[in-house]
Amino acid sequence: MFWFYIIFLSILSSIYIIISITLIIGVSRLKTKRVINSNHLPFVSILIPAKDEEQNIAGCLDSIINQKYDKDRYEIIVVNDRSTDNTLSIIQAYSEKYKNIKYIDIKQISTGMTGKQNAINEGLKYCSGEIILNTDADCIAEPLWILRTVSYFTPSIGLTIGFSNIHDSDISKSLFGRLQALDMLFLMDAASGAVGIGVPVSCLGMNMAFRKSLVDEISYDSIGYTVTEDAALIQKATKNSHWGITAVYEKDAAVSTFAENSLKDFIIQRLRWITGVPILSFWNKILLLSVFIYHLFIPISLILMFLHKGIAFAILLSLSIKIILDFIRCWHICREFHKTHLLKSFIPYEFFIIFYSVIIYFGSMFIKKINWKGKAYNKKSSYT
Repeated sequence: MFWFYIIFLSILSSIYIIISITLIIGVSRLKTKRVINSNHLPFVSILIPAKDEEQNIAGCLDSIINQKYDKDRYEIIVVNDRSTDNTLSIIQAYSEKYKNIKYIDIKQISTGMTGKQNAINEGLKYCSGEIILNTDADCIAEPLWILRTVSYFTPSIGLTIGFSNIHDSDISKSLFGRLQALDMLFLMDAASGAVGIGVPVSCLGMNMAFRKSLVDEISYDSIGYTVTEDAALIQKATKNSHWGITAVYEKDAAVSTFAENSLKDFIIQRLRWITGVPILSFWNKILLLSVFIYHLFIPISLILMFLHKGIAFAILLSLSIKIILDFIRCWHICREFHKTHLLKSFIPYEFFIIFYSVIIYFGSMFIKKINWKGKAYNKKSSYT
């Protein structure tokens, strides 16, 4: 019985090794940026959906207003999504002060869409830029965010995924903040690696960009109901357009967001993200499932190791290889984004990712609704 377990663990470990090495290769194969002629900068639209963000929207808009990009070459479209606080009045004040800020005030949502989906869909109707950059109202963009992101749009590229960091203030507060920061980078590295091997899987809508011609071609509102509209868009673009996709693996093109305040909020966020799995291909689902099961088997293996010392070597070897591969990926991404101080939390992070992976794996089986922005959304069908 124990040897059967070891064989199964070895298979899972081998799959994890293959996935990790493939992602490392994928990152190395990402398309590089091009040199932008300052006299021929493309006109850009920045699209920002906002709901009850009175604490964050000003900081977000300040970071975009102060971009190192010709002010006449970009517009900011802010969509107020039925906010019940002072978000709208803050947006209006910025719109009066800056001529390139426009806003849309949504009173109700269309059927068959989540609130954020509807906000983005309405905002796209007012975007006139050749390239559209999408971020969230609680994000702060790096000063070179627009310029660096646009530089990755070679003639064949239609969509890019960018990186999101956790605010330094949250990183310095607690170990929990540092674990979230490392996890965000680790997951974005995986998404970028998948893009690098030509199999885009997912992204985060808080930092992605696409050509207006791409969304016109695939029709954004044809994506259908989903609480992971960012993942749905990248899958739709992969299957239904001729445009290429790349990842902007660069610190200056990143945005920063806030860490979740509690473990409960963090788990809810990750549960929301994982609801995008059903739209993936069959083999991508299998690979992702194998990673979750592998994480489940690790704590079980450590317990069994004390019951049967004969299998200790195989278990420790499997765990050691995982740790080495994870560290290589964490070290690379932390070095690229000048976050090497996060590596001090690497060992706790290994336990953290195993713990929450198991929680969301089982949680996703039973959860029926996703709570988001004070509303409950069914995973598959209608808004409630």
